[in-house]
Amino acid sequence: MVSTKYFCQNCKRELNEDQKLCPYCGSVKRDIKVEIKEEVKVRASLRGRQKRKGFKKFMIEFLQGWFPSKNKSRFPDGVQKERVINKESDRYQEKVTDATTGAVVVNKDGKLSEHKRL
Repeated sequence: MVSTKYFCQNCKRELNEDQKLCPYCGSVKRDIKVEIKEEVKVRASLRGRQKRKGFKKFMIEFLQGWFPSKNKSRFPDGVQKERVINKESDRYQEKVTDATTGAVVVNKDGKLSEHKRL
């Protein structure tokens, strides 16, 4: 957002953009103040893996945070994800929440062996 204000350099009073002379002191000198405001959203995510011999790729994997959505029309601001894959306990947990509304979109908790193959 950009806003512009004009001030008399002599008496410091605010002027309209089209005023050539200051109506208070008659000065033609003016100061122009321009303000630019921007908003930046900072989002974070975290992913980790615990490895152990005897387990292919990893034993436990966790993922948490904000992620952009592939479906931009349904989730324009992305989604919040929480996921834990535990091969040792044969557990798969995943929760996906709409970042805008906070509505839970996916809530899975079950056996990893019954879930998709990793």
